[in-house]
Amino acid sequence: MSWLEVNPELNQKFVDFYRVTFADGALDRKTKQLIGLSVALATGCGP
Repeated sequence: MSWLEVNPELNQKFVDFYRVTFADGALDRKTKQLIGLSVALATGCGP
């Protein structure tokens, strides 16, 4: 059983956070995703 099944409300909060974070603003969505990928690679974060 995954944490999504145990706490679907937590999953919804993450989805809401993701949508707000990656919405177009000062930077477009693609740029924000590339920054996130760069940070993940630089810090050795796994998939």
